[in-house]
Amino acid sequence: MLHMNIAARRGDAYSKHACGGVALAYSTILVLTSCTMQEYRPTPVPAFLHEAVPVASTTSNSTESNKPSAEGHSTEAREYTLDAAIRQALEADPQIRAGFETVRQAEADLITAGLLPNPDVSTDLLMMPWGKSFRPTKQGGPSQTDAFVGFPIDWFVFGKRAAAIVTAQQGVDVATAQFADLVRLRISETIAAFYDVLEAQEQLELAQEDLDNLSEVERITANRVELGGVGTIELDRIRVSIYSSRREVRSRETLLAAALSRLRAFLGFAADIPVAVRGDLDVMVPATPLAPDAAFSLAEENRPDLIALHRQIAMATAGVEFEERRAYPELKPSFGYTRQFQKEMGFPDAESWNVALQMTLPVFDRNQGNIAKAKSARTQAELNLNAQLVTLRAEIDQAVKAYQAARDALTIDDPGQLEAAKNVRDKIRAAYELGGKPLIEVLDAQRAYRETYRLHIASRSGYWHSLHGLNAAIGKQVLR
Repeated sequence: MLHMNIAARRGDAYSKHACGGVALAYSTILVLTSCTMQEYRPTPVPAFLHEAVPVASTTSNSTESNKPSAEGHSTEAREYTLDAAIRQALEADPQIRAGFETVRQAEADLITAGLLPNPDVSTDLLMMPWGKSFRPTKQGGPSQTDAFVGFPIDWFVFGKRAAAIVTAQQGVDVATAQFADLVRLRISETIAAFYDVLEAQEQLELAQEDLDNLSEVERITANRVELGGVGTIELDRIRVSIYSSRREVRSRETLLAAALSRLRAFLGFAADIPVAVRGDLDVMVPATPLAPDAAFSLAEENRPDLIALHRQIAMATAGVEFEERRAYPELKPSFGYTRQFQKEMGFPDAESWNVALQMTLPVFDRNQGNIAKAKSARTQAELNLNAQLVTLRAEIDQAVKAYQAARDALTIDDPGQLEAAKNVRDKIRAAYELGGKPLIEVLDAQRAYRETYRLHIASRSGYWHSLHGLNAAIGKQVLR
């Protein structure tokens, strides 16, 4: 530690030094005011489908509205279109709201990085007499009291604060990109849950239709048994099929309830609030597929997780600079006041001022470990980016092929099959009612129609799932 003490007796000399101290204090104030933090706006990230609603603006009332009241909640179902479901998920999904707190924490780290260090004050009382006070026949001291005010300046001289601010700003950018990726994933999952509900609804309607058709066949068979056209074994056989169809209806009802529960979770409803969806699986004009290379190029530009990894590299690079600057010594000048008590010695009390400088000598600890750790973090961020690019290529290829297969199934395999199966079912049932066909052919036709309709529902649902899955993989709504 380097320490200097300069004293001046009261008088003209002291007045000059006091004026110099005031000038120094004024200069210090100018330096501090020039170092005030400016509001930082993170670099924007491409939005997926919709601009993410700032969760900070969503008050607690929106969350409370999703909780049941003491009197219970309304039994009327809340109906959502796809766009309404996405908006509700952005506003009320607990995971999105929790993910936004990561951005707030990064902004808090930026505030901390920009704060100026606190000054310190120290006082003392020195050379006090032991026993009787000092006097001309017992000289000592004189007793004195000191007061020092110190303020570190190494953050300004060596740029430590500026480096910390840059690192924290990069941290805000990383957190913003990671939050955007969370929004992308939650929107994609909400869309998938929405179409799962539509598919489950159509599958339930098909199961109910199948049960109704079998019940009609049962009625026809019962009439034929009464007329003596067929034996009772025919009636037993159709009743077995009806029992199986009823189990299928109950199974489809369970699957629909599960799909609605999953969608309700994305909508942020903790209570068992009735939810309904409005939409269909019809495809008017299938979108033109993308080439894998074009999709991969778009994903490199728009995927928030890739953007976050690029920003992590920039943050790690800034972190190396910050740790290197932290290796510089600490500097803390101090300005003090001293009063000496000399009246007992026959002299008037004296006042003086002091200037001190404290400085560490970085001989052994030069922050070697943290510098090496920061460089390793930068290398790790670069490797993570390379690994994510490899994974992304595989994900894009799979998403493109899945969409191509779903589109082909919809445009090549599906047309005409459902109508043909329906015609066969109706004609065979009509012939059976007239006694021209056996029951086994009726049941086979009914089963063929049922399986064809299931494939028809699955092909349309698969188309929408694969289309939005490819959009999510790219990070941008390319196919519509």
